[in-house]
Amino acid sequence: MPRESEIDIRGCKLFLRRAGKGPSLLFLHGAQGLSGWLPAFEELAARFDVLVPDHPGFGRSDNPDWIDDVPDLAYFYLDVLAALDLGAVHLVGQSLGGWIALEMAVRSTQRIKSLTLADSAGIRVKGVPRADMFICGQEELAQLLFAGDGATAWLAEWSAPERAEVYDRNRFAAAKFTWQPRLFNPKLEKWLHRIDVPTHILWGDEDKVIPPPYAAVLQEKIAGARMTMLPRCGHLPHLERPDLFAREVARFIETVAQ
Repeated sequence: MPRESEIDIRGCKLFLRRAGKGPSLLFLHGAQGLSGWLPAFEELAARFDVLVPDHPGFGRSDNPDWIDDVPDLAYFYLDVLAALDLGAVHLVGQSLGGWIALEMAVRSTQRIKSLTLADSAGIRVKGVPRADMFICGQEELAQLLFAGDGATAWLAEWSAPERAEVYDRNRFAAAKFTWQPRLFNPKLEKWLHRIDVPTHILWGDEDKVIPPPYAAVLQEKIAGARMTMLPRCGHLPHLERPDLFAREVARFIETVAQ
């Protein structure tokens, strides 16, 4: 089981889970937040020192009024890396977390050793519509997030009475950071050339929220980026195919970015 702690970053208490030994790996979660320590993290902790925070406003972290948008979150996490003083970390971001990771990397890669983007938000591809997670109910959202039958278990977990408050809190925070414009920064794409660390684009081949053409554009815009498509997988690869997700993350880091 992970060690749980709170770290204070400029008056914001950030809830942090941590387990494992080895090179440091920071996982930034998506717009749905986290229900806890997941099997994918346990797999990665066999090889890495895995750190998994709740973003400000999500889960058990504070919601400071001075963090307004995803660029603010990027600067916040650069401050987190400085405070933890881990050296350069392997940064893994999923969906909203991938967007935050991109915004961090175009600003500074001094403390980033590699970048893994899993079904990442952050850009818009004209002519390729994305699903709108904010205009559907919980059951419809569950169907959008998964390619297989994982929707049933996800829906049951987040529908439990003890999860309701956290689910609503996460949804509010996701809307705060991604509502307008939806899931992207119109200025981000023109700065992707600044990313100068090994980059891995990891995508579910049946992602209905952010379709696979987005992965191809990111690969084109980030010099030297590699791309891996995960078969029979939707928007949440760390939940739907945790073994495969962890294996592909570790393989990239161990063969390219050590």
